[in-house]
Amino acid sequence: MYKEKFVVQKDEVDSSGEIKISKLMWHMQNVAEEHAIKLKIDRDVLMKDNNIWVVVRYDMKINRLPKLKEKYVITTHPGETKGFMFPRFFQVYDKHGNLLVNISSTWVVVNFDTRRIILRPFKDVSLPVEKDINDLELPTKINEEATNLVCKRLTKESELDINIHVNNTFYYDYVLSIHDEAFYQENRVSRILLNYEKEITHPSEIEIYSSKTNPEVIIGKVNGNPSFLAKVEFTKR
Repeated sequence: MYKEKFVVQKDEVDSSGEIKISKLMWHMQNVAEEHAIKLKIDRDVLMKDNNIWVVVRYDMKINRLPKLKEKYVITTHPGETKGFMFPRFFQVYDKHGNLLVNISSTWVVVNFDTRRIILRPFKDVSLPVEKDINDLELPTKINEEATNLVCKRLTKESELDINIHVNNTFYYDYVLSIHDEAFYQENRVSRILLNYEKEITHPSEIEIYSSKTNPEVIIGKVNGNPSFLAKVEFTKR
């Protein structure tokens, strides 16, 4: 188990004063990387064989999001390897130990150039298997539903990361930005499942489709092909 402490900064919150989900995911991504360094399975180690980590799915259950200036803790640990799939779990707690956000995720190792999955990337490393009573079930596959085009948006160069594709945290902004401020004054995200289907590079135009239901299925397409699918549950504030 690995953990880090944080305080919500003013440039991380939305108009409600809560941390943006994409900002929280950014911190979780970095916490996972720090833990990977300690386990000697981080990007620098993988790149010796020209490999990288890639996230496949995230599932996030939100009791509430940390607010401006609030202190919180992110914990993370790996789960039991499923073939070539590597689970990782996260929990977010307030200073009193209350569970705020619960996240499960699945990752694979791919070749940097070909983007093909490496079936046995850790032949000489024994990965620890940890469990927490709060671990969320692993993310599931989202089935496509009837959707309609709601908006289009262009990628930004600033959204790219070291792997030369749009960082996975920005997908949450793509998904959640289809609703306006008035909607979020009355509703909050209580759960969001995200499937990454195909990486998005820059420049790209993303067409975003919605089922306009609750739970809401949201599909992002580039050149007519799905790049991500999300399933979002909303709860009245």
